[in-house]
Amino acid sequence: MKVIHKTRFIAFQNECILVLEKLGDKKRYSLAGGVVKKGETDAKSLIREVKEEIGITLKKDDVNYFITLKSKNKEKNQVYKHYFIATQCIKDIALLEPEKFKSVAWIPLHQALAFLDKEDHNAITLYCN
Repeated sequence: MKVIHKTRFIAFQNECILVLEKLGDKKRYSLAGGVVKKGETDAKSLIREVKEEIGITLKKDDVNYFITLKSKNKEKNQVYKHYFIATQCIKDIALLEPEKFKSVAWIPLHQALAFLDKEDHNAITLYCN
């Protein structure tokens, strides 16, 4: 069994959350972030992934660690998702990986939650309560 570490970026603006809409016929949202590479810290992975996916240049002080949630993927590997919250106003977002995502946008939180995966939904719900 493999252990996989991922990072996720949670950013709010007014009553909206920043999400990427995944490709496919079924509506599914994802938070920016990705797999932590060997030798990377969680924070460095998040900073790299956010830059690659949506073009935002973050510094370590621009995010605060929030929580890590553990799950298993389809292959029964342990997956740890490390969630970080934006501490700065986010501007100038761009979709930089059109081969993976349809769009990047600020979506009203109450609309976005239903289309996020279980762990992302749970992390946001924990943060908001």
